Amino acid sequence: MAMRDPHLTNLKGILQKLREDDKPIRDSNADLQRLCDTIESIFRKGLKKPGSLFGLYNRDYWCWIESLPNYLFNERLNPIFGAAIDTCKTSPKVKTNQGRGRFFIRIALNKNILSVPIEHLLKNPRLTEYWYDPGDSIIGNELMVESLMSLLFWATELKFELNLRNTSFLDQTWVMPVLRHYELVPCKQLGVLIRYIKNRVVVAAIQPGSVAEENNRIEAGDLMDEMYGENLYGNSKGKVPKLLSQHEGWPIYVSVIKVHTRSGKVFHPLKELHLTIQQEFPDFPMPSDRQPIRESTSPDASEGMPEGEGPVHNSSGSAIYKVKYVGRTDVGREGGTCVIEGAIAKVLQEKGKDSSTYQEGEMELAETNVITRNPDGTEEIWRHSYPEISSCGRRVDSVIYFAYVAGDTTCTISKHFHCYVFQARTERDSKTILTSIAQGFGRTTWFV
Repeated sequence: MAMRDPHLTNLKGILQKLREDDKPIRDSNADLQRLCDTIESIFRKGLKKPGSLFGLYNRDYWCWIESLPNYLFNERLNPIFGAAIDTCKTSPKVKTNQGRGRFFIRIALNKNILSVPIEHLLKNPRLTEYWYDPGDSIIGNELMVESLMSLLFWATELKFELNLRNTSFLDQTWVMPVLRHYELVPCKQLGVLIRYIKNRVVVAAIQPGSVAEENNRIEAGDLMDEMYGENLYGNSKGKVPKLLSQHEGWPIYVSVIKVHTRSGKVFHPLKELHLTIQQEFPDFPMPSDRQPIRESTSPDASEGMPEGEGPVHNSSGSAIYKVKYVGRTDVGREGGTCVIEGAIAKVLQEKGKDSSTYQEGEMELAETNVITRNPDGTEEIWRHSYPEISSCGRRVDSVIYFAYVAGDTTCTISKHFHCYVFQARTERDSKTILTSIAQGFGRTTWFV
């Protein structure tokens, strides 16, 4: 059957254009917004939306996606799909069904699982008919959905490298702001005047000569999104000074949503916040549009990733990283990567995100073992050989936290596993540690 639906025609055209370039697809790609908007339109087309008694129930495609695990009675849930659902449900940066659905689409593009929820749904015809009108939808139409699945197979051949921490405005728009990650020199004051508006931390002014002013990295009108890997959206007004106090003497790691998009226009959702600041501070310089941002060819440079200080090495050549031990949790008989995101979330829920309560330490990545010690290296906290480690990884929304899963004996015969959770000093340290663990034992499976 020819593809007559305009959404499928648009999707095919966008995918064909993306396939012409061998480069990874990042947030700066001009066609990314059109792709995501088209996918969302397909997911919404023909979606049944029964109203509640008072019209308060706003059902969207995310609702059926998150409910799918409840209907897979004799079918194994794809573990990456399950982890993606959990990530969307627990993310503090998205508050609505629309935002969670959009966050899921971005994760699914990165992980090549966009077809998975549809595959699960189609195996239950009654469930498909419950959610979609077969005469008005693509997903509920037997012929149309075949064309859709073929196109989604095309999408798996593309390499997406979307910044999954850039989610704070998905509730409102598909337009992706510029998110920068900065490492600033240790100091007691950041040098910014901030205002809390609608649960967001907005920079109202920059103190001359401060570390924030250096190279205009932080500007009036920017929005502070994270600090030390912790989300600031919706947190208390004392969160920023508390984090600075807890990490006194450390470099300052801050993630900032820039006032200007890559096109040079002021990011529209920030305009209302700027008007509120101007009412309080008449001298606040209202940001205006400017020249487009020139993208660097380096993937890290465009996102401003912090470099970190790197490890020290002992006399035997082993790398040693400063870390904080958060805690561990029993994960039962399953030692694969599918348990890691949930285990990290469970430990953080039990221990909290106040890093001052975590146990300071250092992690040595030795030739045959991963060893965690107290700060002066005189007492071991944990020691696991690489054959005992079954997997390692981190959450996509809190990448400064990482974990590995270890059995009570060699992982290939172990019947009981625990997940050990740590906080790295930087994102890069977190990724490097995970890479080193995976390289230390070839059978260790991992994802970053």
